[in-house]
Amino acid sequence: MLDALLHDADRMVVVDVETTGLYDTDRIVEVAAVTLNPRGRIVDEWDTLVNPERDVGPTHLHGVSATMVSAAPTFDEVAAALAERLHGAVLVAHNVRFDVRMLINEYGRAGGVFEPGSGVCTLLASGRRLADACTYHGIRLERAHRALADARATAQLLRRVADRAKPKTHAASVSGVTVAFRPRTLRRDLVDEDPVDMPYLARLADRLHHYGEHGAGLVYLDQLDFALADLEITRDERARLTALAADLGLSTGDLDRLHGEYLDELVAAAARDEVITDEEQRLLRRAAEALGISVQTVDRLTERWKAPVSSSIVLESGMRICFTGSATYPDGSELNRSTLHDIAGDFGLEPVTSVTKKGTDVVVAADPASQSGKAAKARKYGIPIVAVPDFLKTSTGGRLNTH
Repeated sequence: MLDALLHDADRMVVVDVETTGLYDTDRIVEVAAVTLNPRGRIVDEWDTLVNPERDVGPTHLHGVSATMVSAAPTFDEVAAALAERLHGAVLVAHNVRFDVRMLINEYGRAGGVFEPGSGVCTLLASGRRLADACTYHGIRLERAHRALADARATAQLLRRVADRAKPKTHAASVSGVTVAFRPRTLRRDLVDEDPVDMPYLARLADRLHHYGEHGAGLVYLDQLDFALADLEITRDERARLTALAADLGLSTGDLDRLHGEYLDELVAAAARDEVITDEEQRLLRRAAEALGISVQTVDRLTERWKAPVSSSIVLESGMRICFTGSATYPDGSELNRSTLHDIAGDFGLEPVTSVTKKGTDVVVAADPASQSGKAAKARKYGIPIVAVPDFLKTSTGGRLNTH
């Protein structure tokens, strides 16, 4: 099943790490490795909490507390056991660039060398965040942000998107690990954990989709989610994000656009109940400041979402939706019609191919001022027309301005 991706390897290993942060000085607090044979069957699962020998970082995201890792092995104590699974295997991860960097750093501290080879990134292959990709492909993701749960889900996702992955893969290698093999692990399932309240912005970020992005922009936004969850981007986090942007070939203009679109999505997510409270607006202003955007932009965006009902429409499950015009990603590449239909399906909407008075509820146009036949019919029948960028930033229950 996965033979075409193996080349010089006899297996693939799906990895996931939970970390104290984004920076190169940050540490792993949990790691999982799920090994697949060439047919895509799981033949081994391994996971452990890791004592980072420092503060555990955003417990509200990964759920790992200082108490939980107090009796966990350090990375150098599990390095050999993990190396046995990584060495000679093709690496797979959802945002493989991040997991690879954290593993390179950890093995370097342990006196070893981790060479990741050329692996498979299911984030790029699917074009979706993990939760979105699992929903779209009918994969059950239980207890997200746990390393083993995320790795298992990624393994299932790999089977669905393998044909979209870059075929030129090469196996990873690990060398120079001097600490003897130690079988001790501490699985999260064996540790009592207290539920942790997720901050408001982190809850909002969980509702974002980044549907209008792909490639480098999607990888960057995946890391921005992590950095901004506490409403602050520290100096170290900003440095890491800047370095990541440079590695991805993103310009200052690209970052300005991505930050602006991220704020748009946050505001749209906050407004899905059609109310933005003073406290929500305050938090959104803090997010804007962290993104380098003026707080006046938040005021303008929130005012827009409070537009009169007569000039807006609420997307409801079951609505019949028709697309018109040639939509594009922000980088100018084509956003094809089949992808738009997939997104509509995620929202519980029914794509239709033509505009009729009784068979169409809303038209989504690449250019709302379009004079296309579909747009002309929509105006004739009084069917609302909305813009593609606005459609991509909302979901079922979201309110969209009409044109």
